[in-house]
Amino acid sequence: MAIAYPKEFDTLTLDPPQFRSVLVEWDVDGPRLACARTDRSIKVSRVDHVKQKLEDSIVIGAAHEHPVVCLAWDPRKNGRLVSLSQDATLKVWEIKARTHKLVRSIKLACAAPTRARFSPNGRFLAVTDSLSWLMVLDSASLQLDTAISIRISTQICDLDWDSASQTLVLALASGHVQLFRLQRSNGLYKIELVQSLALSSSQVTSIKYVATKNEILATTQDGNILTIDAQQLVCTASTHNLDDSPTDVDLRLPAAAISYHDNNVRIFDMDAGQELCEVKNSRGALAHAKFHPDTRQVLAFIDGSGRATVLVPKKKTGPARVQQRPAPPRPRVAPMAARPQRGPDRFERPPSKRTKY
Repeated sequence: MAIAYPKEFDTLTLDPPQFRSVLVEWDVDGPRLACARTDRSIKVSRVDHVKQKLEDSIVIGAAHEHPVVCLAWDPRKNGRLVSLSQDATLKVWEIKARTHKLVRSIKLACAAPTRARFSPNGRFLAVTDSLSWLMVLDSASLQLDTAISIRISTQICDLDWDSASQTLVLALASGHVQLFRLQRSNGLYKIELVQSLALSSSQVTSIKYVATKNEILATTQDGNILTIDAQQLVCTASTHNLDDSPTDVDLRLPAAAISYHDNNVRIFDMDAGQELCEVKNSRGALAHAKFHPDTRQVLAFIDGSGRATVLVPKKKTGPARVQQRPAPPRPRVAPMAARPQRGPDRFERPPSKRTKY
């Protein structure tokens, strides 16, 4: 049986009509949503999905000299946002209620970044670039001399971490899924290939590690969603055959939000194998959608016009109250006549006349 899901939604838009966004990213707890814009600015808003309003919005104007291509929130430090630009500049921002502060800025030794992911424990930051390099940095120091780098033989389409923050799962254009493990030796970390699986004849476009099931969910360019046993690294199920090529997947189990090249975002119940919802006006060249960390009923996405948008369930309104007819006026009653003075009670002894002596 499919999970209950709202049938009607409202939308909140972070961008005015003249702005366009390319990325959206929730922070770890969910109140804040960051979006990277085409004008190189970054906007962060606190989303109240219950009251359906945006609060404490701030805009970091000209956050980078080149277009912003990656956003990532630090899971260890509330309000710390990392942004990467096309020229491989990494900046760390401290976001507060209505202010922001640049904490750090460094230039990475790589080509244009394509993905950036913090490990679940926040210890490491993994970055991939357009030349198929994988770089892992210590997020506490962000020192380049301690960064680990390895070049993959084919294009890296996506990456994710396992729950122990020790293994990286890579989705490759060759149709392979590869697992790389961080190993510590003599006080230094190194990265090595653990397993490789030839999953598809087409490229693996997106990948997610499912910690509760120790599984990997992968989408392929030929329109499949595949489930992989993370321990044995074998494909155990092909969940859906899709009509279009998926570009991105996000999970809030059992719900999955699938983004496509030429179709609207769709939300599936992975356990029941049913489509729950099609997100209207979510088709676009930069289509991707992200569930709110606390609820699968709230979704951030880039709409068809390129604006950062939040999908929220439509507010419930009670039935219209029937206006009651005014009651007819009461008839006027004459004032009550003055009551006579009470005579002596019949049980009272009348006053006796005392004999005069």
